[in-house]
Amino acid sequence: MDAEKLAAEAAARGDKAGETYWLHVLKLVNEAPPLGPETVARLQVLIWTDPEPHSTAA
Repeated sequence: MDAEKLAAEAAARGDKAGETYWLHVLKLVNEAPPLGPETVARLQVLIWTDPEPHSTAA
């Protein structure tokens, strides 16, 4: 997800609230300190990925 792109899309639709929201998200992300290796390792445990994608077709 790219907050800058989403803000631009909201602005193009005339959605000022959406644009303001995504610009705020972008500001917070840019101000956040970088994650250290220990924090990254902890977060990776929380992110589940399916090693074998399953087809939804019957």
